[in-house]
Amino acid sequence: MRYEGDIYRPPSEAYSLLVQVTIGCSHNKCTFCNMFKAKRFRVRKPEEVLEDLAWARQHYRRVERIFLCDADALCLKTEKLLVFLDYIKEHFPECERVTLYGRATDVLRKTDEELITLKEHGVSMVYMGAESGSDKVLEMVKKGETREQLIAGVQKLERLGIQTSVTFINGLGGPELWEEHAIETGTMITEMNASYVSLLTLILQ
Repeated sequence: MRYEGDIYRPPSEAYSLLVQVTIGCSHNKCTFCNMFKAKRFRVRKPEEVLEDLAWARQHYRRVERIFLCDADALCLKTEKLLVFLDYIKEHFPECERVTLYGRATDVLRKTDEELITLKEHGVSMVYMGAESGSDKVLEMVKKGETREQLIAGVQKLERLGIQTSVTFINGLGGPELWEEHAIETGTMITEMNASYVSLLTLILQ
């Protein structure tokens, strides 16, 4: 497998095959995140990704989970994702699930038909960083998405049968917006009704 730069994946993907289909993050402006600052966003050539998958098939006897990296692989056009998903379906018949990171704007940009097609071809869950339920906090940290968009993105995926795992960050509102951050995040979790929700803690570097 060929990897470019540091690779990040959700904790629950610890035993998954990690395959980079994009390099970096298409947004990459969030002030709290330095995960992809050293990378310039680009989409990998399909033949490179397929070569990596072929290498994995030769070297790993059983691959039950595959996670498509980097930050928001869902930004890829549906037809490009289908090339990889169809290869996985054919060459990794034992694979039980394919997951990836996605932004709410990626979800809202795709039609219901596109998302249903991705589900039918193997995508079972999308990981999404919501960070906060407060529009003030989201604007402050340059998230590039609103509360309304985040809720709508999660609800859309869940309605179409694709599970979501959403993360929020404790402490992101700072001393001025801590209360609004806490309250608005709580109501947002209730409203979006994601399959999974986790809380992270802000660490300044």
